[in-house]
Amino acid sequence: MTSLLMPKSGTLERVFLDALVASEQGVTFLDLAGTGITEENIEQIAENLRNGMFLAENDDELDLDA
Repeated sequence: MTSLLMPKSGTLERVFLDALVASEQGVTFLDLAGTGITEENIEQIAENLRNGMFLAENDDELDLDA
């Protein structure tokens, strides 16, 4: 099992992370129009990524999940 958890494809956390990786200057909710990421939820999505609170690609490999 890898120690790095990657958000599951299609989740808002993954969309946000993919956009951050592709950007050289960061992103705002305006850069993510039409993805489900809004001004109201972008901060929560970033917090979810910081705390590891998201559906992960390899959740089925974890013995214990929060």
